Amino acid sequence: MKMELKAKKKSERKTNMKRLVTRWLSMAMVMAAAVFLLTGCGSTKLSADFDEEKVKTAAQEAIGYMVAGEYEECVGLMSEEMQVAVSAEILASNMETVAGQKGAFQEYKSSSVLGQKNQEGTDYAVAVIVAAFENGNVTFTISYDKDMQMIGFWMK
Repeated sequence: MKMELKAKKKSERKTNMKRLVTRWLSMAMVMAAAVFLLTGCGSTKLSADFDEEKVKTAAQEAIGYMVAGEYEECVGLMSEEMQVAVSAEILASNMETVAGQKGAFQEYKSSSVLGQKNQEGTDYAVAVIVAAFENGNVTFTISYDKDMQMIGFWMK
């Protein structure tokens, strides 16, 4: 009987680990797609096509949707390319993992906005927002095109 329980617990741990790895791989694919979009980027001064405060506000809105569990709304802020790569289910899975490790959202600690260009010279804005959670900080890096559509979303 004890051997069966040990085997069952071991099997459950393996299943849980596979789920966790799958979640992280999904997010890695999302990040890879965004990196592909921004290949060859270099940090630059924010383009005059962007308003720093609007970029910060848009990033905090996206993060707000994530911590509130409103994943469809967050997907709605994304470019068409990002919407193909990222579903509300992927966002939910990744946010649940982060929340499981870090606890509940507390406050925004810091934010900054910088500019980037891709190989074609197209300007992008990147917001880096550090958010405090109960058990530590999470850094959100969110990229926007000139139409203020989200083209990259990372949580670390």
